[in-house]
Amino acid sequence: MKPFIHLFGFRIATYGLLILFGFIIGILIAVFRSHIYSQKREDVFYASLFAAIGLIVGAKLLYIFINIPYIVDNFNAIISNPKYIIYMLQSGFVFYGGLAGAIILIYIYTKKYKIDFISLIETLAPSFPLIHAFGRLGCFFAGCCYGIPFNPPIGMMFNESIVAPHNISLFPVQMLEAFLNILIFIFLIIYVRKKRNRGNVISIYLILYSIVRFLVEYLRYDAERGFLLGISTSQWFSIAIIMLVIGVSLFKNKLKNSTR
Repeated sequence: MKPFIHLFGFRIATYGLLILFGFIIGILIAVFRSHIYSQKREDVFYASLFAAIGLIVGAKLLYIFINIPYIVDNFNAIISNPKYIIYMLQSGFVFYGGLAGAIILIYIYTKKYKIDFISLIETLAPSFPLIHAFGRLGCFFAGCCYGIPFNPPIGMMFNESIVAPHNISLFPVQMLEAFLNILIFIFLIIYVRKKRNRGNVISIYLILYSIVRFLVEYLRYDAERGFLLGISTSQWFSIAIIMLVIGVSLFKNKLKNSTR
């Protein structure tokens, strides 16, 4: 666990560096696959940049929204602690907010340049879990999004983190989620070796990740996530996304059958 590295005399957040690597690799893979859905490479590239902006803004906004009660109650302490302010600026992101932001900006791009939204999102979808995996590796090095107390050798200390509790062995849930995201990425890459029915790829990704996130949340220990009726905010989002995807699929099938 190493929140910062020193490179060419600069102190760089490991979290941000890994996210950057993830974006670069994810975008390159999406551009390389652009022919499957007959997308122009430049459109895939520029839409990816739009998605990156949406991801960062959406993830940060949802993080702030979830933590409004904590921020209000501890406003003076936060303002007086530069390290915590830096942490909130450099990390403190909620993935579902980032996913929503990315999809919204991709949609805006397709409308602006008159591109088929579904085809473009299907082209980009397999890169989402790969980029997310790099993000979770960043969380591991930063010590955020930490897991439940767990004995060594699996449990690890995050004593260099400014957010994780010190001198307590914690489950490296960040690494587990990174691994599961890579498995989703591999599955999607194999699945999309040929063109599939419209909407299948993004739907499968959303359902698979929502299931993973719902289960992994039980291994999380950070209280910032927010809870309602004993279920975390992200678990509620997971349930909502699964229901939405299933509902849209049923509606499409009903509409298709009624037009026959």
